[in-house]
Amino acid sequence: MVKVGEVMRRDIPTIPQAMTVSELTERMGRGEPEFQLTQGLPIVSPDGALAGVVTQSDLLRALRSEDGGKLTVLEAGSRPPIVAYPDESALTALMRMLERDIGRLPVVERADSSRMAGYVNRSSILGAYSRRIGEEGIREHGWLHKWMARS
Repeated sequence: MVKVGEVMRRDIPTIPQAMTVSELTERMGRGEPEFQLTQGLPIVSPDGALAGVVTQSDLLRALRSEDGGKLTVLEAGSRPPIVAYPDESALTALMRMLERDIGRLPVVERADSSRMAGYVNRSSILGAYSRRIGEEGIREHGWLHKWMARS
């Protein structure tokens, strides 16, 4: 069984909850690496607690509204965030993503769900299962080959 903690990324940039949508989009437009929105960005409070997540869809929706650029990322994003835990199965987290039609989850510790431990997305989970299937195929082929050689 693959656990979330085995496949999650730990080097996740976060953005402050007071940042405006226009500021984030400007920084993205300048190509600042920590503001690239490939999977969504976790939003944190001044004390570093996970407050929400903002995605490209959230930003586009905000920018289409009147004065949307003045909204904070927290106002534009999703909150409370849907999360995963490092000790749960990656399949459980994947099912949660599919049920909610989202592509990524912040990973938080069970003891303190406001502190991020990492970030997991569908491709990292599917990649881990794909590698496991490949490893099993190699083991099975080796076992079968040895058995056939004896016959």
